[in-house]
Amino acid sequence: MSLSAKAAVQVLRAVKKAGFMPGIDKNLDHEIARAKEYNRKHRYKEPTDHKALYKTVQIGGYPTLIIRSKSVHSHHNKAILFLHGGGDRDTWKPEVAFARTYANRTGADLFYPIYPPFTEVSVKNTADLIYTVYQRMVRKYGASHIAVVGGSYGGFLALQLLTWMNKNGNAVDMPRLMILNSPFAFPETAEEWELAREYEKNDPMMPEGAMQFMMDGVLWSDPHTPDYALYPDKMDFRHAPETYVYYTEEVCACVAEAIRAAYDHDGSGERMHMHIEPGMMHCYACAPVFPESRRDFNRQIDLIKSM
Repeated sequence: MSLSAKAAVQVLRAVKKAGFMPGIDKNLDHEIARAKEYNRKHRYKEPTDHKALYKTVQIGGYPTLIIRSKSVHSHHNKAILFLHGGGDRDTWKPEVAFARTYANRTGADLFYPIYPPFTEVSVKNTADLIYTVYQRMVRKYGASHIAVVGGSYGGFLALQLLTWMNKNGNAVDMPRLMILNSPFAFPETAEEWELAREYEKNDPMMPEGAMQFMMDGVLWSDPHTPDYALYPDKMDFRHAPETYVYYTEEVCACVAEAIRAAYDHDGSGERMHMHIEPGMMHCYACAPVFPESRRDFNRQIDLIKSM
């Protein structure tokens, strides 16, 4: 582990231990009210910087930001579906910079859905929206020219997308490539929940109780949420494309083996490539700051450019 990464992780852990990092309120109603207030104050606005070309279109009743590199070497026959993290809050703004880096480094058109969090609609509704955005992209670019990149809760949406495609009778083809950075999903077994609690103690970014809040919040939104929308073991990964997953020893990794096993069970195991980098922080591989993150981010860029 590089010295710079080690120092950053130590600082994050110290901040968390000192109580300066936002925690999770055990009062579900209060925490959901906080999330809704955040959503109200952070409505989508198209970026105004000049670091890329931006265009907003409405798909499925919600805005989708399209990001294009200004480079003359852009490849407008390729596209990335970028699914940002969040889940309970509409945290679209912080990850625009990450998405823009993928667009600028690959030259591909990048679609950035401003999806509703589960504090506003059920996870099934959000999954329906992502499926609709993907269908629109397939009509324009063809599935073989599309990569799906999802981080944290966005990785959860990407896993749901595969399930939605299979459940809809493969009305559209699978994307060429999936890249998942610290993908979130819900633990199902007692062993997975225990692992999540153990990881939470040392995770430098995820507050303790976060996983339980996410589960409680999703079921608050829709008590009848089906298992196939929550647990990797119940998702459908048949015909999945080449999938590259990057974890560290973190809360979200409590389902790493469940995802791997589900790919194997559904006949897609040979297309699952999972890497767990020790000692890093959540979603390290999508932020090329440290030697480890630059290495794995550059691998992702090369994969997309080679489509």
